[in-house]
Amino acid sequence: MKIKLQNKFLPTLIPLLQGMKLKGEQSRARSKFLALAMTAYYSLHDSEIELLKEYAILDKLGEPLSDKEGGFTIKEDCLQEYFTERGKLFSEVAELQGATYTKHIELMRRILLDYDEELCSDNAALYDALLDAIENEMEVCENGKSCD
Repeated sequence: MKIKLQNKFLPTLIPLLQGMKLKGEQSRARSKFLALAMTAYYSLHDSEIELLKEYAILDKLGEPLSDKEGGFTIKEDCLQEYFTERGKLFSEVAELQGATYTKHIELMRRILLDYDEELCSDNAALYDALLDAIENEMEVCENGKSCD
């Protein structure tokens, strides 16, 4: 299975999946998908740290220096460039890819279609993008490519 989703959705994907109240087969499918999502999220996190190392004020160990609010201080002469590069990073498409099991993608689609909790703002946009990505992958699979 290979689901393509913009990086900007990864930070909200994890809590959405974790917050779903599922049992049995659906819970197992979600857990497998969550593992793929976590791998993609960690990759994004590592890329964001590397970006911060280029543009933020660093501590003595060469790590981005945290400010009082828990964020990072970007060098003033680099602000625009940092936000441009960060925007590019979050616009990139991540591939949630890995071996799961036969019919996993169809079950994930069904879980999303049956999801009856209210979604708003970022979660609503994520839901739409995730369902589109799953349906796109299912279409690819129907056209003769492997879906497993």
